[in-house]
Amino acid sequence: MAETILTFKPVVIAIVGGILPALVWLWFWLKQDREAPEPTGLIALSFFAGMAIVYFVLPLQKLVLASISPIMDTANTLAFKFSLPPLNEQTVQITLWAFIEEFAKYATVFLIAFKSNYFDEPMDAIIYLITAALGFAAMENVLYILKDLAHGGAFEILANGNMRFIGATIVHIVSSAFVGIAVAFSFYAPRHIKFITVILGIFIASLLHAYFNLSIIESDGTMRTLLVFSQFWSAIIGIIVLLAFVKRLPKPIDN
Repeated sequence: MAETILTFKPVVIAIVGGILPALVWLWFWLKQDREAPEPTGLIALSFFAGMAIVYFVLPLQKLVLASISPIMDTANTLAFKFSLPPLNEQTVQITLWAFIEEFAKYATVFLIAFKSNYFDEPMDAIIYLITAALGFAAMENVLYILKDLAHGGAFEILANGNMRFIGATIVHIVSSAFVGIAVAFSFYAPRHIKFITVILGIFIASLLHAYFNLSIIESDGTMRTLLVFSQFWSAIIGIIVLLAFVKRLPKPIDN
């Protein structure tokens, strides 16, 4: 019984510490859509689907890691063909990982929310994508906290939890919001324009995500890390400003 309690307690700590910050962020973003709120059930489904998709993403990222040598051979062959400098292996790996995450989050929302009858205005795209992104970040947080509990103490857990709250969770919000904004601004456009916009949105979101991860890896101090974080905090302000424009997008006039 005692062994069960000792095993159960870290899991509870990880779940609370990982999910609670994401729920705080979710509350904040849902407030931005208070004039026409989405159904609670669909929001919850998008959040938990975002959590679940982590377990589909991880094997794909491991596959990239296992296949990095042939991937680099192909990438450098293409770089040579187009007279580009040789590519860095870490940069290619991190960028592919970021693309897998961004595409997975979009695909999740596309299948769950975008096919729903409740997906009826541009703002919805941003809300649902941020919701799924927060679910994804929450599960990542849980897994990181479990790892810290196994290898570190309370100080490490507190420090890493705070850093993920202001850092890693932010990059998921910003990148998915960028895709959501791309979908929102093409909401009333023809299908081929929507397709191109989504592709560009996911591509740029992947680059932003990769830039964040590579910058954190290369940062060698707290101040440089916070500087990277501040750039994405600024992006949050930009997203809030863009939301005001999205809310005012005119509906097309039916002929």
